[in-house]
Amino acid sequence: MYHINTVTKMNHKKFLIFALLLGLLSLTLGQSTQDGMFKTECRDRHFLLFVKSHFLGPKFRFEVQGESGVRTVEGHWAEECGYSLLMDSWGDLTLRVSYLACAVDNQDDSDFRLMLWLVKVGPDGEDLSRHPLPLSCSLEESWRPREVVCENNYMEVSVEKRLPPDHRGTEFVTPPPVVTDDALREWRVMFRVPDLRQHPGSGWTPLKEENIPVNLVHLLGYRIIPTATRIVLRCGYGSRLAYNLQDGEVSVEVVSATVLYRHHWTLLRVDTSVACSTNKGRLEGGDVLLVLPWLLPPLVVSPVREKSLKVAVGGHYITQCVAHNRGYRIHDNNGTIEIRIPFGAEGGRLKSAVSAGVYSQLYEVDVELLRQWQDSTWNQTQRSFRTLRVDQKHTPIITNLTAPSGGGRLAVSVGVFLPDVVLENVTVATRVFNLNESKQNTVQISQLSFPNGTHSYLLQVPFSHPLVTSKYLGGGYRSYSLSLLFSFLLSPDGEVFHVPAAVRATQQDVVAPRLGGECTEHGVRILVHYGDLEAEWSVYVGGLKLDWQLVQEGQYVVDSTEEFLSLEIPLYAPGVDYRGLDLRGLEVSVWVSVVHMATMEEFTHLQECLLPVEELLVCLPDGQMVVLLDLSAVFPGANPGLLALQDSSCVPLASDGSSVMFRFNTETCGTTVTHVDGHVIYTNEVRLLSPSPAHVRQGPHPHLSPRIPLICVYPENEPSRVSIYKPHSPPAPLRPPQHTHTSHKHSTEMKWRPLPAGG
Repeated sequence: MYHINTVTKMNHKKFLIFALLLGLLSLTLGQSTQDGMFKTECRDRHFLLFVKSHFLGPKFRFEVQGESGVRTVEGHWAEECGYSLLMDSWGDLTLRVSYLACAVDNQDDSDFRLMLWLVKVGPDGEDLSRHPLPLSCSLEESWRPREVVCENNYMEVSVEKRLPPDHRGTEFVTPPPVVTDDALREWRVMFRVPDLRQHPGSGWTPLKEENIPVNLVHLLGYRIIPTATRIVLRCGYGSRLAYNLQDGEVSVEVVSATVLYRHHWTLLRVDTSVACSTNKGRLEGGDVLLVLPWLLPPLVVSPVREKSLKVAVGGHYITQCVAHNRGYRIHDNNGTIEIRIPFGAEGGRLKSAVSAGVYSQLYEVDVELLRQWQDSTWNQTQRSFRTLRVDQKHTPIITNLTAPSGGGRLAVSVGVFLPDVVLENVTVATRVFNLNESKQNTVQISQLSFPNGTHSYLLQVPFSHPLVTSKYLGGGYRSYSLSLLFSFLLSPDGEVFHVPAAVRATQQDVVAPRLGGECTEHGVRILVHYGDLEAEWSVYVGGLKLDWQLVQEGQYVVDSTEEFLSLEIPLYAPGVDYRGLDLRGLEVSVWVSVVHMATMEEFTHLQECLLPVEELLVCLPDGQMVVLLDLSAVFPGANPGLLALQDSSCVPLASDGSSVMFRFNTETCGTTVTHVDGHVIYTNEVRLLSPSPAHVRQGPHPHLSPRIPLICVYPENEPSRVSIYKPHSPPAPLRPPQHTHTSHKHSTEMKWRPLPAGG
């Protein structure tokens, strides 16, 4: 059963009892306050109680002690009676109680006391504990004739009582006029509501009047409370007789009401209309935007003179300087008040959230507007409370912090996070690491803290770690890449979200292969210094890829260490290029190259050698034969001028007294050619002519002493091959044909054995 609270002056005894109870309970409240569990404040027109979430527990309720006993603060009763409970996103609770609320001990509208209990409730609904919270406040600033409060869950207007003209100035005398329940029953409330039956062409909907007794008004969700000096009307939003006004993006809820009451034999009336904007904050760009009407037509009668506008953020009024420093913008925009607060700005609170696996940040800020103005009827104030909550998707920023000089490791940070985000682990490639494990590993994870309470996480991995993928780019540059998955935990919600990342760095840190060589007694030695990309390079000798088959065929001598590869290449092995032959020796070269298989970048080295030799037969691909002979070995004491080929006119090209050299074409100098089993064989010989008197002419076939056979063999399908032999070690002996007939250009079929390696 709804009833009307009337406030009478407490007698002295009752006041003493309450004061004693307040003193006894202050120990409990003080201890809780010291522990940071509770915070109480006296604000302009309301009590404020703040309770931390970890003290509240999962279930609780508030109770108040009033004239009619103990009442639970909840639902419609809280709205109609002036109690606003707000649970923020962190689970902390704020309770605002109007000084003119139900169950408040009101002393002459100047001193206010409230006995409040916080009751913790068990999972089965049983009461676990009761915490008394006595609240006591005094009015610091006098009431204005008309005051409007727009709370989060209710609207309230309080208007000073009016007396007939002949009683003006006596309204606050002692004792003040007393309103009894019997007298209150005569009170009526006249509501003005839209008359939907009339539709004027202008679009303006006219209002109609409805007179309702006070007892029925309470049944409709309205609370009419007379105090010593004021009349209060309070209701929740969306009440039965309220209506809405819309002007652009501004929405206003209006309750247009006049209270009719009798003072002695005089019928008095007081306007108790109340109007509040129902706009909520929204995110626009990087700002939280709240739009409110500059004037509320149901509350003002022109002309209007604005007297002041104050804005409180986070419970504290701010100056223009503070607003400017925080980036707030408060201005008039075409008849509306726009309040812009940068997302995350000082004065509000940030909290992490996860929606569908996506990380976001929730910004919550309490805004209070105190406006004062004067119209032709009233000096008025209006207090508007708004709790603005906006959620913004927040993509964590992945920052590559790898130093340009490398530093030997990849470094990447992820953030910035609020204090309620904790790194659970990081999946690096295929392995999982956490903060504790990383201290004993080459993968290091650390937290970077910032002065504003936020933090990031830094992960460092050496370039040489097996989980890091490296790739040579050429020019001495190499890229390092790593795939990561950061897993985070929200505290205390326990929600998990993941942030994938890929970090890559390019460093000019490649130690490229280095090539060198030297001449040896029997051939050429090549040195390949690996650098640090051994597995990604291939070695070529004379255009032939170095593999085990080439090593075996060329009879290379291979010596490998951790730093270099040594190749000893015999003089006659594949890969050795013949450059020339003279009396000094054989000039050869080996062209060695190292090729990166991915980029085809090539490093080359040409090793040239002049190898002294005593005797040599070289079969050139252009059809020439070059012969170097040691006279002491084949013709001791012979005169070099008496040496000739099969054609005695072909004499040595050069001689130094101990060696002679012939150079001739296979089509000259009496060379014979035969074809045997797909091979072309050129044959000639070096002869020592018998000395004769100068006037005696040599015959066509002079007597010759020792002869050195010269034989060059070419495969029919490989005429460009170079063959080098020792003159005393010609190709494998050819089986003489049964019918041999040779000539300079005549072919005879002959059987022969394959040449040895290098031949």
